[in-house]
Amino acid sequence: MITADHIKFQTPPNADHQWAETYWFGLYIPEENIYGWVYLVFRAGSGATTCDIEFIDRCSSEMFDARYIDIQHHLNIPADLQKFTLANGLQFEARSPREYRLDYVGVDDTELHLDVEGIHEPYDIHDPAIDPMARADRGQAIEHSGFGTAYAGHFDLTARVRGSISIRGKSYDVDCLATNDHSWGFRPERGMRPMGYVNAHFSEDYVVQSIWEFDPSKADGKQHIFKHGYVVREGKLVGGVAGTLSIVHRGIYPAALELSLTDEAGDTHRMSGTPSAYNVWVPYGCTPTAHAMVRWQHSTGIEGVGTSMEAFPLDTVTGDYLHEDIRLSSPTHGTGPGSTVLP
Repeated sequence: MITADHIKFQTPPNADHQWAETYWFGLYIPEENIYGWVYLVFRAGSGATTCDIEFIDRCSSEMFDARYIDIQHHLNIPADLQKFTLANGLQFEARSPREYRLDYVGVDDTELHLDVEGIHEPYDIHDPAIDPMARADRGQAIEHSGFGTAYAGHFDLTARVRGSISIRGKSYDVDCLATNDHSWGFRPERGMRPMGYVNAHFSEDYVVQSIWEFDPSKADGKQHIFKHGYVVREGKLVGGVAGTLSIVHRGIYPAALELSLTDEAGDTHRMSGTPSAYNVWVPYGCTPTAHAMVRWQHSTGIEGVGTSMEAFPLDTVTGDYLHEDIRLSSPTHGTGPGSTVLP
């Protein structure tokens, strides 16, 4: 169970440079095809913070095609995780595990001002009372987390995100659903695991979130094993017990997705997705990540928006490890808004 103590630093006495505590916050402006995020990594053993703030609006394999990127890896770590200001212009406040405030004033007339309020209790993937896929044995729980020791502590939180952003002088209102997370554990940059993180937001009464073990040496449609997930349906949070994910790749990027998740109540939720914006995300120098905003169509016909992430740790996927479905289908770079150049 997640408590107020979990928005404080969880740093153990033996923390070295491999210990990490992270926050992820995303936002969507679907009508403008804008996808943005704030990502924070705190490494107490090194005294350093990574803060990554980005906006994308097209399908491209070139980071140059992003609308805005400000990623800094060696900001000083704050003394208090609940409320702090970083040298890059980010101000952060965790008012509770379900409520956050983010303000950022960057460069080139770019800023954001967001209130984030969870629509359910934090989904603790290690609490059997919340997640039916949780493991009672601590070693098994970490092995089964989907991301190894990096998810030794982890919760997901679907939230209403409200506020405003400005990207290079152009302002937008924000009012969307997005699934955020907070993690803590040993997160080495050698031997980091491939993993997938996929969600779909249809309305405040209907959300699907999922975490996947990912093996990019296998053929398209056979890489993913369900680890954790949930459905928010009519205000009720229901844990997932099984799922399938099939992604057809264009290089490392998704070209088409099929997601099915069965919840603890026995209901199965099926949807198909197409990316409307993607780019390579480099949260760690060792791990380029295929990062996409996905337009979803549910089997009932309703439409939603969400995220697809697949992490490709370089020490694992180099040496001809990637399956040819991924390795031989790399796209050329995008040429403009909505560009999706096929091989």
